[in-house]
Amino acid sequence: MLSYKPVTPSQRHLCLVNKKHLERNLFLDNLFVKKNTCIGRDNQGHITVYHKERGHKKLYRLVDFYYLKDIPYVVESLEYDPNRSGFINLVYYKNGIYSFILATHNTFIGNVYMCNMKFFDFLKTGNRSLFFNLPIGSIVHNVATTFNEKAKYLRSAGTFGLLLKKENNMALVKLPSNKNNNDVFLSCSLFGFGTLGKTSNLMQRNVNLGKAGRSRWLGIRPTVRGVAMNPVDHPHGGGEGKKSKKASPTNKWASVIKHSRKLKRKKN
Repeated sequence: MLSYKPVTPSQRHLCLVNKKHLERNLFLDNLFVKKNTCIGRDNQGHITVYHKERGHKKLYRLVDFYYLKDIPYVVESLEYDPNRSGFINLVYYKNGIYSFILATHNTFIGNVYMCNMKFFDFLKTGNRSLFFNLPIGSIVHNVATTFNEKAKYLRSAGTFGLLLKKENNMALVKLPSNKNNNDVFLSCSLFGFGTLGKTSNLMQRNVNLGKAGRSRWLGIRPTVRGVAMNPVDHPHGGGEGKKSKKASPTNKWASVIKHSRKLKRKKN
């Protein structure tokens, strides 16, 4: 992590991930496409999604979440991707294809890995295989629940799941969630895929942007409290001086957002 001497107020709490070891390869034009950024407006320019704007221009990296099966690949570089919190790897398959994949923590440039369906080295972080081959207790990420599906789960920076059990052609993966202090599980086919290890960029959780402008670069507009608005804009707005909220806090459209039951009762 990078912290700064507070020469300016915005640098006092600023804490960013060190990206000096990352590379940038723009010579593979077929792996980059123009990204039409959604800015939260409709075709008339009216706001449809709050707190969103364009932000800085980005090129979308075509990350492969399917992987070529049983073909070894070499990690060519570790790169930054502005469209996700984790890093990505540029890899070269032995059949001559370049591709971007999601980077795994503690994988190194020059190492050889494989998405394997039969023989599997479960001691090498970064290898990918069927849940059928993975031992119980494995730490996995970038999970695909079925054989022909792309990886959809555990892709954010620093995330990982735990393979708990395998039975009846199904595998049970524990997800990193603490909703209601209850564990959340994902049921996958034994012929789904998982990559050993954790997603890269574990320090992302410690990032402090330091100033509002850095949020604007990321496409995040300010969030204004209802009590700071006028009565025409929000049910909490208006009043002389500091006005207290109503008994039941509401959203902009006057529906109750607190003190209402949002969770299902536990059945005995």
